[in-house]
Amino acid sequence: MVRDYEALHLFVASHMRTPFAWGEHDCVTFAAGAVQALTGEDPLAVYRGQWRSAAEATRLIASLGGLEAAVGAVLTPVAPGHAQRGDVAGWRDLEGRLQLAIVEGDTLVGPGERGQERLPRSAMVLAWSAG
Repeated sequence: MVRDYEALHLFVASHMRTPFAWGEHDCVTFAAGAVQALTGEDPLAVYRGQWRSAAEATRLIASLGGLEAAVGAVLTPVAPGHAQRGDVAGWRDLEGRLQLAIVEGDTLVGPGERGQERLPRSAMVLAWSAG
């Protein structure tokens, strides 16, 4: 599979100031959208539109065995040190909850309250290949 890095760059740039919104622009939809831009395949196709709130997202993720299991069911896990640009990164927030972002290189990018937020690559605890 060929990775379209230009499409990935355009996807990330187009969401630079998009505020966080459950089911529209949260860590899962952002990561899936980036994978779709990069590969042309939507890993979230079956679940898209099934949540609009934190409670709905929590119920869906729990029914899938947790976020790590849900992502692992559609993408191939890789060691964080082997993650490439465009791969999905898992990191833990201050409350220990798993969050998703996209590997940019030395940084991870994902949605925040007022737009994109970036973290150092060292924050990544899990990773999945985009394809």
